[in-house]
Amino acid sequence: MNDQTIHELDEVIRLTPEDATAYINRGYAYEKKGEYDKAITDYDKAIRLDPEDAATYRDRGDAYGEKGEYDKAITDYDKVIRLDPEDAAAYNNRGYAYGEKEEYDKAITDYDEAIRLDPEDAAAYINRGYAYWKKGEYDKAIANYNEAIRLDPEDAATCRDRGDAYGEKEEYDKAIADYDEAIRLDPEDATAYNNRGSAYEEKEEYDKAIANYNETIRLDPENAIAYSNRGYVYCKKGDYEKAIADYDEAIRLDPEDAATHYNRGSVYKAKGDYDKAIANLNEAIRLDPKYASAYNNRGEIYREKGDYDKAIADYDETIRLDPENATAYNNRGSAYSEKGDYDKAITDLNEAIRFKPENTTAYNNRGSVYWKKSDYDKVIADYDETIRLDPEDATAYNNRGCAYWEKGDCDKAITDYDEAIKIQSNHAMTYLNRGMVYLEISNYKRALEDYDNAVRLCPNYKSDFVDRKFIFGGQDLVNNATNLLDDVVDTCCDSENFADAAYYSGVSILFRGNKHKARRRFEQARDLGFDDRAKIAQHLENLQK
Repeated sequence: MNDQTIHELDEVIRLTPEDATAYINRGYAYEKKGEYDKAITDYDKAIRLDPEDAATYRDRGDAYGEKGEYDKAITDYDKVIRLDPEDAAAYNNRGYAYGEKEEYDKAITDYDEAIRLDPEDAAAYINRGYAYWKKGEYDKAIANYNEAIRLDPEDAATCRDRGDAYGEKEEYDKAIADYDEAIRLDPEDATAYNNRGSAYEEKEEYDKAIANYNETIRLDPENAIAYSNRGYVYCKKGDYEKAIADYDEAIRLDPEDAATHYNRGSVYKAKGDYDKAIANLNEAIRLDPKYASAYNNRGEIYREKGDYDKAIADYDETIRLDPENATAYNNRGSAYSEKGDYDKAITDLNEAIRFKPENTTAYNNRGSVYWKKSDYDKVIADYDETIRLDPEDATAYNNRGCAYWEKGDCDKAITDYDEAIKIQSNHAMTYLNRGMVYLEISNYKRALEDYDNAVRLCPNYKSDFVDRKFIFGGQDLVNNATNLLDDVVDTCCDSENFADAAYYSGVSILFRGNKHKARRRFEQARDLGFDDRAKIAQHLENLQK
């Protein structure tokens, strides 16, 4: 239709080359076709013929706006407003141009005037709402979207926009209600499904999130963002292969998206495939050299690999790009600690705490560095603060208990271990630590109970303790436990209490990691009539897993 119109207007202009209206109409036809340069040329000619026609300046401003030439658009809207101060559309359009230039205060001022001149124009409320949304003033954004919806209750996009604002306020149920309405009004709105999926994701309703991303992809199979979002949810569910498959597809659709390479790298990191993780993070950094989180995450992998110098170099870059990144200071401090450079570690952890005073991880880590420096009073002070911030942090109670034990305060140590066990009853390390204190004060019965609990109540004993690098105690705790257990076994054999000997022999063997031999000892204790059948049953059940 536009081609026919243009052809007809060509003839009109040939016959009456001074007809400004013909140029305006042909310009508009070109604009509808997306041929903005030709449109602008026609508007130029119309303005030359009639330089006082405000509407033509507005039309040319719109064409410049479509080309992304917002300064030229604003100049034309200025001219419209000078010629016709009551032109609400010119204020609205100039506001939009300012918004695209991220000059949101100027945009809002123009939208205010557009609304004053035409209070029934829903578009101006929508645009002002978006400007407030970009400024992070979500309540004002919502108020504007409310008014736009009142004026046009069938506008699905505005319902979706208000849902986005509620999402930013973390009012996810309200966001979902708006996305529901947007989808009711427009069942083909792929973006509404995607955004509803994101709201469900924030609520940790991952299956509902995936269902919405599935629908987004069905409606828009080329939507890279939906694949990336679904991949993230699969990762949260621990389904790493599906996550990677989705990130692969997102990258195929949009290979220049640094964030998706970063996310795929994070999945490979979670899988322990550090080389592929680093390759993905390298690509994220190539695409976005200012991607601070990518440097930080790559630093974490280098630290896991024991390459502390490379880790520190990445944390350096993270901090250069984001000088108030508490996590990067915390991570660099941990790397320095693992290198044995404790003073630099403490300096970094101090910075982490300065930028994020509620960061319990930094207090925990600084406490561990003070432990390595044998400064137990400072250890206790840091874990005091950790516990103040998070009274349910079992590790902090355990670690403070270790510091009290080193200072010779066995009662306070036991009190802290008791609290740690009350919070987290299946962690081997705390039982071992408390057992050590009971052994120190010659309460052998309680020590034996704790050593038994360490491997009976904590079936993941090996991964919880043996295979991890704990800073407090280490192998000495295991040696103390096995020495006491072996002494008990010898005493039971001397007194011909063979059932108890078999049982505690099984516990001792578990500490040494021989599950098959331990099982035989517990079965022997059962057959010999060991008193506590429930304990034997629990050990045997654990050993079947």
